[in-house]
Amino acid sequence: MQTKNTTLDNYNVNFGRNEISMINLKENTVSLIIYDKNKFNTKDYYFSYKLSSDEQINHQINSENYNYEVNGPNGFVRKFKGSKPPKIKVTLSNNISQNEIELKIDAISGQTVTVNLENVYLSDGKDIIINNQEIFTFNLDRTRGWYDLKIKTEYNSWHFAGRIELAKS
Repeated sequence: MQTKNTTLDNYNVNFGRNEISMINLKENTVSLIIYDKNKFNTKDYYFSYKLSSDEQINHQINSENYNYEVNGPNGFVRKFKGSKPPKIKVTLSNNISQNEIELKIDAISGQTVTVNLENVYLSDGKDIIINNQEIFTFNLDRTRGWYDLKIKTEYNSWHFAGRIELAKS
């Protein structure tokens, strides 16, 4: 269970096996737009969602050959691209009270997977071997709440960018 928070930016958007999962953990409604970049020349390339407080919506996707971008307020961007179904599950969540984000990478294929993890603000990229599950915590004090992470495997990539911001009283 995820704890509800009254901060300005507390919603999670993650790529699942056959869906993009969007969860709003804050009190106010949040608007998100999903673009299916493989379908730009069709009427099915754009999807607009409004998530009410505590609402979760799952957008059904094709995980065989995909190129999705999700945009929201405050510089929020998620990009999911691949030519084969992923062998890992990548989940990003906010820890607003600590001004941190947590990145969890799970090997779902039962195989060891090599991923490249890049923190764009630090120009820091490294290859990591995922056997089961790895959790990475990034403190955002240095970047004033901004984050920009890229995760790549042989056939897939995830890009998480945005800002967590505490409500001003």
